[in-house]
Amino acid sequence: MNFEETNGIQTGAGVKLVIYGQEGVGKTSLAAQLPGAVFLDCEGSTSKMNVRRLPKPTSWEMLQQEVDFVLESHAQRQYQTLCIDTFDWAERLAIAQLCSKHQVNGIEGFGYGKGWEYEAEEIGRFLDSTERLVQAGVNVALLCHAVTRKASLPEIDAEFDHWELKLGNKTTNKIAPLLKEWSDITLFLAFQTYVIATDDKGKKHKATACNRVMYTTKTAWWDAKNRFGLPEMLPLEYASIASVFAAPAPAAAPVPKAQQVIEKAQAAGLPTEKDIAESELLITADGQLPEPQPTAADVQTQHILDGIAPQLAQLMTASQVQPSELQAVVGKKGYFPADMPVQNYPQDFVEGWCIPWWQNIVGMIRQNRKTAV
Repeated sequence: MNFEETNGIQTGAGVKLVIYGQEGVGKTSLAAQLPGAVFLDCEGSTSKMNVRRLPKPTSWEMLQQEVDFVLESHAQRQYQTLCIDTFDWAERLAIAQLCSKHQVNGIEGFGYGKGWEYEAEEIGRFLDSTERLVQAGVNVALLCHAVTRKASLPEIDAEFDHWELKLGNKTTNKIAPLLKEWSDITLFLAFQTYVIATDDKGKKHKATACNRVMYTTKTAWWDAKNRFGLPEMLPLEYASIASVFAAPAPAAAPVPKAQQVIEKAQAAGLPTEKDIAESELLITADGQLPEPQPTAADVQTQHILDGIAPQLAQLMTASQVQPSELQAVVGKKGYFPADMPVQNYPQDFVEGWCIPWWQNIVGMIRQNRKTAV
């Protein structure tokens, strides 16, 4: 028996997403920005939003029929993403159908644990059925609420809060793993609050900011995953995950080695192709281009950025941002005093606010420059 071997990233298939988070954090707003989104709104959360939606499903059977409708008409109606908002409300429809079918008053009426097993099987079949949409190139997004539960680790003799999908109290241990295993990407949406001291002794504190962020990697405190190499934390905006849905660029034709040398020279600010052809002195003995020598301005900039977190210093250099300009924005936001040196910013503030929100910071700095003129 022979099998055809393939390699590389498979293209053409849709993406399977789970988006969950606290109420009001922006789950539906994020899903509405997904390409070609159409909603199965189980709880009415899109009623005040300008989005495409099918009628609110009133039964588990109706919800499945609407999924089939999207599959059959996605090309004609240009549906690119099916959003079920929310899946914990859809779960209620599945439970209601199971109870009606077996003529019991509730999921626990099946006998010890049987009802939860039946539901897990039903949800599993539904998730398997979405593969038809995915193979047709349609993304499938399941939105869920979030809930905290007490958790512990073997190496820590203490309990802590763990954020997870809010499904039925006794079904979470069975249904939530199915959704997480099914998904290509599970995003946890949350509010990130910064607390700073308001007195010299550090005994009084206040919350100064509340950013909305997305977590893409599992930790002890929340569930998340992604198969796309995304950063662990991202600003809560579609641009942060747009690359997941972008079609891969065609492979570039190989560049001849001679052309590579010319392009390196041009990028390094060295003479052009004509100059290179006239003189071989530009190439060192090992065939490499000489390193460009730092200018006086480069040396001065490096001195100013000494002591600043390396990644933040790189962003400041690339955006031509002075420490005083960053300090002005941070001070205006109320995070730290405007005269506090950037070198003294806490590492968690640099990694949790400065770096993820850098483009927004640069925008505020540019606006300040216009105002100052």
